[in-house]
Amino acid sequence: MLASRRVARLRARRQEASQARASTASRAAAYIRVSTEEQATTGHGLDAQERAVRAFAESQGYELIAVVSDPGVSGATAPASRPGFSRLTELASSGAYSVLLVWKFDRLARQIVYAVTAVQELAEQHGVVIRSVTEPIDTATPMGRTIFAVLAGMAEQERQAITERTWSGRREKAERGGFAGGMAPLGYERDRDGGLMPSAEADTVRSIFAMRAEGAKLQSIADRLNADGIPTKRGGTWRPSQVSYILDNPKYRGAVEYLFRMGGADVHVLRDGTHTPIIR
Repeated sequence: MLASRRVARLRARRQEASQARASTASRAAAYIRVSTEEQATTGHGLDAQERAVRAFAESQGYELIAVVSDPGVSGATAPASRPGFSRLTELASSGAYSVLLVWKFDRLARQIVYAVTAVQELAEQHGVVIRSVTEPIDTATPMGRTIFAVLAGMAEQERQAITERTWSGRREKAERGGFAGGMAPLGYERDRDGGLMPSAEADTVRSIFAMRAEGAKLQSIADRLNADGIPTKRGGTWRPSQVSYILDNPKYRGAVEYLFRMGGADVHVLRDGTHTPIIR
């Protein structure tokens, strides 16, 4: 089976993001955090951190695009579960900055495994390096990388084991034809085992394919769905691109397709699925 256009679009977006990061080498974002206890004992901890990172950014010639804070958040909380840090990840995924400034490395997390994991994910997935304003940690320099490597070595084994188990499990499930995660597409819902089963929205999917088979254009199909008051998967109005995404999704014909990334390499899985096809 040939790869669908969805995979080609994923690869194109990754290449575009890489090119965008190259053009934002002088842009930085800053992350500041203070726990409830620290707020009580130090008063304006966030203000002091912000002044420090702004002064550092100016001294280094960085364009500081955002200072994001997580006030009253414990350092024992994983960064990915914090609203402020999640926003930083979203900005990084759009290529908005390439350097993350922190007042101290422990602002990321008190637990070393959380801090190291956050830094490595930003680097591996978005090409972002970290600089500590008050410590010799700069993952863009040899000395900073050496210091960080010592810290990373303490957490790498645990992180690698977790990552490999998760990645291998999803890949094995996909290679067996199972649904390997993500939101169930329009027309399907999750069954008791985490797989896919047709839902009441399956008729909408069949209508889309039927209209296309009769020669209708993408815009015409979108207009018809909107006129009939049929919402999208997220409850919005239809656009041609959304119709195209439905038509290009191999799950509706009984196949599963995933593009996994591990160690910087892409693994494309496309095979017959174990779920019931909506379109035959």
